[in-house]
Amino acid sequence: MGFREKVVSTLFGSEFAAAVYGPPQSVGRENGWLVRMVGGKTNAGVQVGEHNARHYPIVYACVNRISNPVAHFPLRIMKPAKGGGVEEDASHPMSSRLKIRPNDFMSSRTLRKTAQGHALIWGNGYLEIERNQRGQAVGLWPLLPDRTSPRKSGDSLVYETTIDGARFTIPHGNVIHIMDQSQDGYLGLSQVAMARQAIGMGFAMEEFGGKFFANDAKSGGFLMHPGKLGPQAHQNLRGKDGQKAAPENPAAALEKQGGLDNAHRVKVLEEGMKWIQTTIPPEDAQFLGSREFQIAEIARIYDVPLILVQSHEKSTSWGTGIEQLMIGFIQMTVAPWIGAWEQELNWKLFTEEERAQGYHVKFNLNALLRGDMASRATFYKAMFELGMTMNQILALEDMNGIGPDGDVNFVSNNVQTIERAINPPEAPPIGQNGGPAIDEGEGE
Repeated sequence: MGFREKVVSTLFGSEFAAAVYGPPQSVGRENGWLVRMVGGKTNAGVQVGEHNARHYPIVYACVNRISNPVAHFPLRIMKPAKGGGVEEDASHPMSSRLKIRPNDFMSSRTLRKTAQGHALIWGNGYLEIERNQRGQAVGLWPLLPDRTSPRKSGDSLVYETTIDGARFTIPHGNVIHIMDQSQDGYLGLSQVAMARQAIGMGFAMEEFGGKFFANDAKSGGFLMHPGKLGPQAHQNLRGKDGQKAAPENPAAALEKQGGLDNAHRVKVLEEGMKWIQTTIPPEDAQFLGSREFQIAEIARIYDVPLILVQSHEKSTSWGTGIEQLMIGFIQMTVAPWIGAWEQELNWKLFTEEERAQGYHVKFNLNALLRGDMASRATFYKAMFELGMTMNQILALEDMNGIGPDGDVNFVSNNVQTIERAINPPEAPPIGQNGGPAIDEGEGE
């Protein structure tokens, strides 16, 4: 048994390692087990993997920007209402769980943001469904994406996962699987793996910038000596352990005279040595421009407008105002993820009987799509005249209803059915004084 087999078998079990990571030659592949665990080395010379990608600020910001709305939108269990339409079913055992505590250890916001973050970094977010004896969902638990993977088993699909060192097999119907792009429809593509080179470039520039300032904001180079270095000069270049570089201690190593602690202090070059710069200064290499480009590169991968990640170098084409930009962001970026959540939850969270009864979950996106106050007032006034009740309007504003009186429908006199327009009711005859005519036979 080789090194790979020993490590993976110890951590995950031999069968699990073979099923998830493939044959031994997959060690160095883009999605091989070693790359997934420690990250792949990029052309920029740095390691990039799902575990350290969030250390790059723009990746963290993009994941945060998409995960926050998904975790923020109200999520309710709905069912058909008796009078038509739909209404919330607060009696379902999962109703309060979805809104408040999907399990005993975390809030609804925490669970949703965690799973969405997994889907944005690893390409896959997994939640195990806890059910009661009747098969109804009573809890949701996150599964680690680096320890969980789908596997075809005959004509069915199962999920293999490792929890506290123990391996478990979970039926397909008991795992909520959130993903975006995929090659086979079963396993999502990791955004970090797809953008490994771009993220690596960003890490490399961060490291370069750190070393640049640690080196007194000076670029690299070499020391030129007019002759042959003597023994004392060699000693001064090497220095002794523990010596502190300072002008009053010229015997200290010259290379130790750099760093933040020695910034703006006099440097000593002995025996006629001269400093020759060899690398391109950051301003000549367009260092800041390159960093801004990498920010835009990562933002493109996640479909996040630059203005939403505090980058003002580019302008958006989705509208001139922040309101239009936010609506475009929700519609183009967040709404597809909301659709993935709703489809998975609607198919797997409920039993066959509940689905037949019309049970479904619904994210309320109105909070970020309803526009400004004036636009909403105009819309609600028009809809009220078309039959929307006051309670329905208040619900869209996340406000309490006004009781049974708020469920009454009002229709404008200017609005009528086609049948009424074609066959209007006959008007009663008008008397001499403008009132209804009186039949003379009625008084007899």
